[in-house]
Amino acid sequence: MDTIIRMKHVSKSYQLGLKSIQALKNLDFTAERGEFVAVMGRSGSGKSTFLKIAGTLEDADEGKVWIGEKEIQTLSRQERCEMRQGSIGFVFQKYQLLQEYTIWDNVCMPLYIAHQNPDRDYIQQILERAGLWERCMDYPEELSGGEQQRVAIARAMAAKPEIILADEPTGNLDYRTGQEIMRMLRASREMYLQTIVMVTHDMESANYADRIVILEDGKLR
Repeated sequence: MDTIIRMKHVSKSYQLGLKSIQALKNLDFTAERGEFVAVMGRSGSGKSTFLKIAGTLEDADEGKVWIGEKEIQTLSRQERCEMRQGSIGFVFQKYQLLQEYTIWDNVCMPLYIAHQNPDRDYIQQILERAGLWERCMDYPEELSGGEQQRVAIARAMAAKPEIILADEPTGNLDYRTGQEIMRMLRASREMYLQTIVMVTHDMESANYADRIVILEDGKLR
């Protein structure tokens, strides 16, 4: 198997006033290329911290993280930024779309920021798969919540990343729309051979994954 994400002995604490809160404790994790992993756990179990460290958005206090063959701790800030732009797509619970830009421009935004030209045929393809090609010149406020989340997923895919990290992608959606989002994520993995790591509290969503792990007291089981 080809390991694409590896975390070894990762620990992370936060200071809350005079109290230290340990979010992750000596955590080990691997995800293989093309694998869909769901990470479940109670509120406050460290799920979002886990995802941020896996996506190089935060540093671990202890331990090491690799994306492919690259050890994150050895990379400069600029190199990490370039890795995120080229290799990792993020899907957030609250969509984080830019209201003043069209759907097309929202999807292409990661490429604009990286000063790259969008692959127009590819962007059209993912928008068609999301059922949004006919709406690509509309604005986010004109879309339903489920449609906005599909835009967020298309945006995460725009740079053809190897990895998609999703933080509660169905958390703000009704059951039917949530299932549509999960089918879209699974289809993306199968079509583009991406690795997906998804944090969720919803077992229905987690069942779309190849593997479910539980985060409890800062450790995976």
